[in-house]
Amino acid sequence: MSDPAPDKFEDSLDELERVLRDLEDGATGLDDALARYERGVALLRNCYGQLKDAEQRVRLLAGATADGGPDLRPFEHTSAIETAKAAVRKKPRVTPDDGIPF
Repeated sequence: MSDPAPDKFEDSLDELERVLRDLEDGATGLDDALARYERGVALLRNCYGQLKDAEQRVRLLAGATADGGPDLRPFEHTSAIETAKAAVRKKPRVTPDDGIPF
């Protein structure tokens, strides 16, 4: 079982950078490279999770109701990348009524 990821985002990011340098230098054997790669994936997931949580907190803190009070509705997370991917997937429907010749 591998070591748990560090609690602090910056510590995870620093360790991830070390893992990348180790893999890029090419001096590690296959088994060690695979272990380092697995550790890097775990660290990356940890960093993404922490960023997602931070984004949610910022959105909640920035929200306000019409009377200026905090918006305390439950937050449903949709990351910016998910929104962008959805926008790319949606293609506008063209109908004969749009005035575009077929």
